[in-house]
Amino acid sequence: MKEAVKTTAPAAKAPVDKRVKRDLRLYHLKRGLPKVVYSIFRAVFLICMAYVLLSPILIMLSRSLRTSADMLNPSIVWIPSTFTLENFGVAYELMDYGNTLLLTGRIVLVTTVLTLISCSMAGYALGRYNLKISKLCMVVAVLTIVVPIQTYIIPYFFQFRFFSFFGILNVVEWITGNSDVYLHLNNTELTYYLPAALGAGLRSGLFVIVFMQFFKGLPKELEDAARVDGCSEARTFIQVMLPNAGSAFLVVSLFSIVWYWNDYYFAQTMMQSQQLMSTKIGTIRTLVRNMSGSWGDGYSETVYVYAAALLFILPPLILYIIVQRFFIQSIERTGIVG
Repeated sequence: MKEAVKTTAPAAKAPVDKRVKRDLRLYHLKRGLPKVVYSIFRAVFLICMAYVLLSPILIMLSRSLRTSADMLNPSIVWIPSTFTLENFGVAYELMDYGNTLLLTGRIVLVTTVLTLISCSMAGYALGRYNLKISKLCMVVAVLTIVVPIQTYIIPYFFQFRFFSFFGILNVVEWITGNSDVYLHLNNTELTYYLPAALGAGLRSGLFVIVFMQFFKGLPKELEDAARVDGCSEARTFIQVMLPNAGSAFLVVSLFSIVWYWNDYYFAQTMMQSQQLMSTKIGTIRTLVRNMSGSWGDGYSETVYVYAAALLFILPPLILYIIVQRFFIQSIERTGIVG
């Protein structure tokens, strides 16, 4: 009997082993299936998003490298029958690209530097000091983001059309009776520089909030150590706080450059005698039609429009490609996505 039991025991374990292996396979399948589904979904989502984001650039590139005749050929969708760079040369001349680039670049860079100075000081004051007007300043900063510029561009225009230095020239006019005492700052670069220096430029409210959130997150021990070493408030801000705010400065710099570069409405209203890159690209179709001397079919001349659009986005695109790794890291450190 003992020998019979010994010989039959292994046979009884076989169904149990098969059941255990089957249960283990089902367990690993159920556990790994969500990861596989998530990986497939993530890959499909990223491919679709990449296509949505890159398709405008691919369309511009495809149509700017073809001739006008290819635009009227229904058999050509992506790859032109004849590649040409003539469209870029025509767009370059129509936009007066060299001079326009220098003017726009100077305005954008100077305005960005002034914005960094004014908004960093305002953000530091709101983030590190318990001021009675902090809440009111925050409301004003948010309003500058929410309220579109179209609602106050008319008083903005007349303020620079008859600039009076906080009403001083109004008093001079009242005393002398001469209405020519006002400064006419429209069509000058000061319409960009003065608001930026005073923290009232394009999207300056957002930049103040970014700096405020960043400086608020820095440890208070930095200020305490600086005061122990005998630093004044200004020296603490310049020598202690600013070196630690590199990520915030990078984020604000890139946003400011892109927004000032792309702005069309403000440039068209305040800089009518001098066209920037945004206003040039806004009137490129009219320039093309004036060059050809006729309205054409409205479709074949778009090869020059797409070429001009690529020339327009080229400088900020190169800038972003250079600093994109540092920009993404800075976004995380400033807490914009948190």
